[in-house]
Amino acid sequence: MKSTKLFIVLFFALSAGVFAQQKEDYSKYPGFFDYKEIAGLKNAESLSEVYLEETLLKMVAGMAQDKSDDVSNMIGGLKLVQVNEYKIDKSTISNVENSLDVMDKSLKSKGWDRIVRTNNRGQLTNIYVMKTSSDEFAGLTILSLSKKTESDDTEKSDLYGKVTCVNIVGKIDLSKLGNLTKELNLPGLDKMKGKEKKDE
Repeated sequence: MKSTKLFIVLFFALSAGVFAQQKEDYSKYPGFFDYKEIAGLKNAESLSEVYLEETLLKMVAGMAQDKSDDVSNMIGGLKLVQVNEYKIDKSTISNVENSLDVMDKSLKSKGWDRIVRTNNRGQLTNIYVMKTSSDEFAGLTILSLSKKTESDDTEKSDLYGKVTCVNIVGKIDLSKLGNLTKELNLPGLDKMKGKEKKDE
């Protein structure tokens, strides 16, 4: 039997046109985050994009049932999964860093809780969750900037850094995110591994 990952790729490729006409307004959900709000990324070059809507996620959940009911139930409770990776060059790296700092303050002012903040050896990662009134998780956002260091061969590449943005909308079980990453093969979610709550 083919893996769920392969089903996702094939199904998404064959039905992209259909789902494009059925896009819902996900901004009405509390866990939604719009990357367009990050000023420093407006002119950044996109390296990759993943956009999985509720209809497709429910189909994936059905295919995952024979592997794990827990994973299937979690995927079935999601509304949207979006991942974007952007290329950052030397001339804009400072602007991007400043934009991420501004966005950090903006997200917290809008009710997002920052549960992880790391800044070490050119790796900056902020992870946020949105809670409902019943203390359930309704959204997850990861903003990560990976910069090249002096030891990297920067002369052979104009890629100085990369920003990864992850947004998951819907009912989320943080303990199941590792399994979700394996099932959907999503970049960026590996940053959740071994993270504990950290505050400034």
